[in-house]
Formats: sequence, structure tokens, C-alpha cells
Amino acid sequence: MFRITYVYHSCFTIELDNTVLIFDYTQGVLPQFDTEKTIYVFASHRHPDHFKPKVFELVKRYPKIHFFLSDDIRQSSTWFARLRITDKDLKDYVTVIRPDRKITYSDLTIESLKSTDEGVAFLITAEGKHIYHAGDLNWWHWDGEPEQENLNMAVQYKEQIDSISGRSFDVSFVPLDPRLKDAYGYGMDYFLTHTLSKAVFPMHMWDKYDWTDRYLKTETGASYRDLIYKISAPGDVFDLA
Repeated sequence: MFRITYVYHSCFTIELDNTVLIFDYTQGVLPQFDTEKTIYVFASHRHPDHFKPKVFELVKRYPKIHFFLSDDIRQSSTWFARLRITDKDLKDYVTVIRPDRKITYSDLTIESLKSTDEGVAFLITAEGKHIYHAGDLNWWHWDGEPEQENLNMAVQYKEQIDSISGRSFDVSFVPLDPRLKDAYGYGMDYFLTHTLSKAVFPMHMWDKYDWTDRYLKTETGASYRDLIYKISAPGDVFDLA
């Protein structure tokens, strides 16, 4: 059994037996975790709806903590000076993740994909669980954009998802962005039909949680109804086997 908490926007936490994973925290109330557990914090890119320096304040609360930052996030020593963390100590707290990499850190395996916006998507193995967090890797198709731009975006997104085609995940977090209007489900459709997940959480919905219900009425959404979880408000908690 492991516990998933929806915090806000694209931020979720995953609590396992010995470790906790925190993704793209910017605001909202985080759960209180056992301070004996190791806390791993992931920031997929620099956009303010996915990363804010205040996330480093977690070092005050948790003695065993490490941050994985996309390489587009420019670190500032002033962030850490307030917390009495020196540049020399940064290596103990921060690992920079570039696109298309695979690393092992302690008991984690971390892979990254190149986002179609900024930064990376994360594929993580922790305590035998396989996790996908897309960040802003999505099939962005915008009304008013030149058709060639939208076509290029489709190609870029498919290339990234094709590179993990057939992979299995215990839980996946995938954008379902209402701002894309009729194209809001393109990325989710392609992800669902090219990978395998036991549980999928839509995210990046800008508080419009009813769009999950809308998606579940589509042909693809209805086909995957049993594995798509609906969030209704920050603080929603889900216990998964």
C-alpha cells in the first residue's frame, strides 16, 4: 500500500514505506511526514506553477532530504544562504537532471524525458514502484498558433512517448489542460494508448477538476475509466495497492 496526496496543480506526494516523493511543489499544504523517512523533491522545470524556491524550506523540517532539479532551473546561492546552506554543501542537497538521462541515486532510479515546453518529465523507480510524472511534457495544441507549430509539437510529443512505448507504471501523472479546449485530451490519449498504467491522475487542470469527467466521456477516456482517478480539491488522498 502507498499513499498519494494531491497538493495543488501538478503537485502530488507519494508516501512509500521508507521514502516520500514530492513533485512540483509551489503552494498548498503538504502532508506531515515521518522525519525518519527520506524525502525526495522533484522540480520538472522553472515555470512558477511548477517550481518556487520556497520548496527548499523543507530542509528545516526533514533531516534526510534531497532535491532533483531540471537543468533549466538556475540555482541561486541566496536561496540557500537564508537556510544556512553554503555553495559547498549544495552537492549534498541538489542533483541537476538533464533531459534523456538515467541515473541512480541511493535507492532510486531516475530517468528523464525532454519536455515539449521546459525542463523534463520524470520516470522513477522507488521501493519497487514505477512512477511517471510528466511535468509539462504534453501535446500542446493551441488555437491561433500556426498550423506548422502545432504539427511540430505533435511530432515532438510522440517522439518522447514513443521512446517509452509499452512501459508499465504503477502510477502516472499526466496533464489534462482545459486551456487547450478541444485539444485538451490529445496528450492523455496518446500516453494511455502507448504505455501501461495501473493508476493515472490528471493534473495541470487550473482548478477545473470537472474536466476529468468530461474526458471520461470521450472514447479513449471511457476505455480507461477504471484506472483514471478523479481529484476534486487540494488535499485529496488516495491509498493504492
